[in-house]
Amino acid sequence: MNKEIAQYINDLLADRERLMEERKDDNNQWQGIPELYSDLQKDTEHELSMIYKAQKSMDYIIEEEEGMNGRFN
Repeated sequence: MNKEIAQYINDLLADRERLMEERKDDNNQWQGIPELYSDLQKDTEHELSMIYKAQKSMDYIIEEEEGMNGRFN
């Protein structure tokens, strides 16, 4: 995977993270249905956690790519 692809994936992850944060903020509309609210809250937190891990992986790939380019220039 090269730096451009990793950056593109990072951008997609950032968009998804923004949507998950909005969903997290909108969870109040589901508080009248405790089971649904709890499931939605857990799913949102889990997805935000996975996005964070994926972003860190992409950052690592970008840094590695930049490091390799610096050695060959």
